[in-house]
Amino acid sequence: MKVFFETNKGLMRENNEDNFIVEEFERYSLFAVADGMGGHKAGEVASTIAIDVIREFFINNQGKDTFKPPTFIIDSIELSNYKIREEAKTNPDYFGMGTTVTMAVLDKSLDTIYIGNVGDSRAYLVRDGEIKQITTDHTYVNELLKDGEITLEEAKNHPKKNVITRALGGEEYVHADIFEIEFYENDIFLLCTDGLTTHVSDDKILEIIQKYGTRESVGKLIKSANDSGGTDNITIIIVDNIIRGETYDR
Repeated sequence: MKVFFETNKGLMRENNEDNFIVEEFERYSLFAVADGMGGHKAGEVASTIAIDVIREFFINNQGKDTFKPPTFIIDSIELSNYKIREEAKTNPDYFGMGTTVTMAVLDKSLDTIYIGNVGDSRAYLVRDGEIKQITTDHTYVNELLKDGEITLEEAKNHPKKNVITRALGGEEYVHADIFEIEFYENDIFLLCTDGLTTHVSDDKILEIIQKYGTRESVGKLIKSANDSGGTDNITIIIVDNIIRGETYDR
């Protein structure tokens, strides 16, 4: 298995409010991306809190016999949400701050990935030459799309396409969608913030991965997003399940 990852502030933002996790242990691996939101750099604060809390909670619990990935996802989301809201109470500049989080726990012994999602950062699976979005975007436009009120084409250019309906920090209680998928040999798993998917279609993501391979694809995908406008921060993690020696590359 190989892991490739990178974060980039894009072309239009002064700072990078994205954050991410890549943590590897004997049985479990944790991958996560977070996209912060809020003024006065509060988005950066929110995403950092979420990622730090989730990482520490994982490191402290992954070795226990009682560790269960779905429970970990739910509990770490709840704890992150609480910490963000508490921090927002201490500083008026942080009022209303929040962050998306999409995380994945890989259980190597079961060849299974458990995914948790709050917001519009995404998880994809590439298998047998096809790409599939695993997560569901928690956005106003996606709600309209699901209800049949707008078309897919209208959704792409909707003036409220960036309005998030669910995020950490937004409410006292937050619900994470949980997904479970098998992770086969030669599967490719991808996590990303919406700085990528705003500008690069699913078909284009697949085309780049197939053309350049997973090692070069992270940089090529970021370049494609920036070449198409680069209006947001971009963070990508690619997990390539090629059976080779385990290495990390950045």
